[in-house]
Amino acid sequence: MPHRVVMPSFGMYTAEGELATWLEPAGARVVQGQPILEIETDKATQEVVAPASGRLHPVVGVGDHLKEEDLLAYILDDGELAPETMKGEPLNDAVDAPKPSLQVEHAAVAPKPAAATPVARRLAAQHGIDLTQLVGSGPGGRIVEADVQAAVARPGAAPITAPALSGYRISERVPLSGMRRTIGERLRHSLTAAVALTLTREIEAERLVGARQRFNEKLSLTIPFDAFFAKFLSAELREQPELNAILDDDSVLRLEDTHVGIAVVVPGGLIVPVLRNPDSEPLAALAQAIHELAESARSGTLHASDLEGASSTITNLGGYGVDAFTPVLNPPQSSILGIGRIQPRAVVRGGTVVTAQTCVLSLTFDHRVTDGAPAAQLLDGIARRMNDESYLASLG
Repeated sequence: MPHRVVMPSFGMYTAEGELATWLEPAGARVVQGQPILEIETDKATQEVVAPASGRLHPVVGVGDHLKEEDLLAYILDDGELAPETMKGEPLNDAVDAPKPSLQVEHAAVAPKPAAATPVARRLAAQHGIDLTQLVGSGPGGRIVEADVQAAVARPGAAPITAPALSGYRISERVPLSGMRRTIGERLRHSLTAAVALTLTREIEAERLVGARQRFNEKLSLTIPFDAFFAKFLSAELREQPELNAILDDDSVLRLEDTHVGIAVVVPGGLIVPVLRNPDSEPLAALAQAIHELAESARSGTLHASDLEGASSTITNLGGYGVDAFTPVLNPPQSSILGIGRIQPRAVVRGGTVVTAQTCVLSLTFDHRVTDGAPAAQLLDGIARRMNDESYLASLG
């Protein structure tokens, strides 16, 4: 039967994009897992791989605007027809065979708009700019955001006004577009669809800080605290499979792997690449993986596979001086761990007030998946691991 190739989810913050290029021509024989096309999003170019082996039958063209779950292509067995094929003939057997009807079919439906990036297209729509009147400065003449901004700033362009905002002097109108708009839409959905509850706990971190210093000296590198917390969370999710779950409509799907997403700040928003079963990885490997994923996120070179499969996410604002916050769920995940800054605070030991390193952890979970007590047990398990000297020593 035909296998559908659809626009995948590239994580919480990217819901749409544009087909940048086909890596294989129509009719080419591809194998499962082979990259077959690239999709350009606001912040990266993502590869999409073949879900099965067979012959490639594209149904969209380069430059087409795409949203999650949009149909991109079919993978067909030899002699098999795509569902929308009207003629009773299979695809050409030649690997480099073109798809002669593809562009014709698109042209018959509607004139093809000027080639523009997703950001440029949205910005033009918001300002009433006709893309067909612009000359693109991007690769291959593609219209980019700067081209639209230049058109908006030209003399004679409509002035920035805000008649409904009396009393305000507006210096600039910045369209809520690209990643910021997607973040808003996803978080709004998360807040309205999930039954979210956040548990907050201050935990002593003296032993964790000491263990990190020893590992840094032993390995001659700097282990980020995120590597430790990824291991703690992954290990506790494995101990409590009830919480190692995602939501799919009205079903709770319990997972075999305990992959953990790690929130990375990029220009204009966040991206959440995924660490694979970090509880089974040594700290040095985790530190390297975190560094590489963060660099790829900031340079826009993450692949779709880098953003898929997480059971939960960690988000760390400690480096920004934040003590505690309420993290928002990253759908379809059912939990997210917020990490505050580690610093000296007053604690009580044996009836005496002393100074010790502590941090505040905030666990947000979906009440549809579990209740407060199991979530509290997960948070308690993380606290125990943070203060178990023998366990911490074994992490390297």
